[in-house]
Amino acid sequence: MSPERQQWVNALTGQQLGGYILDGYLGGGGFGMVFAAHHATTGAEVAVKVLDPSGANDANTVADFDNEGVLLKKLVRRSHVINWHETSTATVPVTLGVGATVATVQLPFKYHVIARASGVLDEITSDPSLLNEMDWLERLSHWRGVILGVHQMHLSTVAHRDLKAENCLLMAGLKNSVEIRLTDLGRSKDFSTPPRYVVEEYLQGRGDKRHAAPECLLLLAGSTEADFRLADLYGIGSVLAELATGQSMTALALNWQDVIQQAMIDFRAGIQIDPGVLRPRYNRAFEEVARHVPPVIQKEVTDLLGQLCDPVAADRLPKAFGRRPLKTDGLQWLLRRADIAHRRLEAHIKQKQMNGRKTAG
Repeated sequence: MSPERQQWVNALTGQQLGGYILDGYLGGGGFGMVFAAHHATTGAEVAVKVLDPSGANDANTVADFDNEGVLLKKLVRRSHVINWHETSTATVPVTLGVGATVATVQLPFKYHVIARASGVLDEITSDPSLLNEMDWLERLSHWRGVILGVHQMHLSTVAHRDLKAENCLLMAGLKNSVEIRLTDLGRSKDFSTPPRYVVEEYLQGRGDKRHAAPECLLLLAGSTEADFRLADLYGIGSVLAELATGQSMTALALNWQDVIQQAMIDFRAGIQIDPGVLRPRYNRAFEEVARHVPPVIQKEVTDLLGQLCDPVAADRLPKAFGRRPLKTDGLQWLLRRADIAHRRLEAHIKQKQMNGRKTAG
């Protein structure tokens, strides 16, 4: 955490924003600080995401934060998307500075109140020992939760555009289960509304470059509904790669900094790169992922990754009789394929257990 962020965290911890008291810092991204909090009257536990004052003077940052509140409200009660309670602004006294320069000032803070999670998927995928302890049935269940969350968002005309394990919260579900809830919608887009920026602003996409689809790295990303949906398909595949290896598909296949640097040179020279030239690199990455997958579902997983993370965005859609369908059922097709892999692995495990009991008997 930067010294500046730490100062704001120290100043806000224990403060009351609206009806909620900030208990402690949970983490944060580029423009948001997330605190564990509780309702001052009911004691209900929540999370409060506060706009970092360091970005409060930047119009685009404020717009992204406000946009997140609008989309959270639109998606309220959508399955596998984080539950939203309210968005507001509160003015509170904060003490800032060091030594003789300490001063208490009244400052306004924008914030969102959302459900509090028990953890983040990234805490598992980024720790090799924890990831190795997670069985593949659980990994596939979590991945299905990501698909379902994106499916629900797309049905509500919203694209996430920044899918990664870091933005997948772990929440208590039914029957002591743990379910995925998508969060961090600051870069998300309601594609039923006009683009906010000029077309050139979308060439690199809007998400984390470490997890970005190749068209974003090659300055080929677009600003249409189809572009956003296809980028989300890549993100879904990349989360599956994280669940298998702990690394995003982009990190496995590419040195993204070098790709962007070369793309900038080509762009200035008027050269447009065919993303299909990246296929050999992606094929090697798919093989790397497959080595971490149980043999019984290696083909399903490799085929899914090959489709979802195809460097040619248009080829990520399913084919029907050799053609891309004009209409789709959202991501039901992908949910069905995830279920097939899950059932195949589950049947294989049960068969092994039965064989083991017969041998023991």
